Amino acid sequence: MEFFHGIINDINNFIWIYIIIAALIGLGIYFTLRIKFVQIRLLSEMIKLITSSASDKTSGKEISGFQAFCVSTASRAGVGNIAGVSIAIVTGGPGAVFWMWLIAFIGCATSFVESTLAQIYR
Repeated sequence: MEFFHGIINDINNFIWIYIIIAALIGLGIYFTLRIKFVQIRLLSEMIKLITSSASDKTSGKEISGFQAFCVSTASRAGVGNIAGVSIAIVTGGPGAVFWMWLIAFIGCATSFVESTLAQIYR
């Protein structure tokens, strides 16, 4: 039984260390290029939508753009993200901040595509 556990653990480590990280970064770059840098191109639209609806009162079952932003942020940022960033800054210094910003920029396109597909196929 321990033999099988070791094999499965080795396969799991290989997939999560090499394949998944490369796939996520590669797909993030692909989506960034394919949707023409949506992170930069629609930044002003995003800020306009969030700030214009921050003070709006909603009625019934509708939610404002600001409320949707808050729910999305709350569901994506958890305790692991807060602790992980703190540990990365302590151990890696300014270089860790740069790489986190770069990966977050790439991840924005992946997140945009994910949210768009969720709205289309819900």
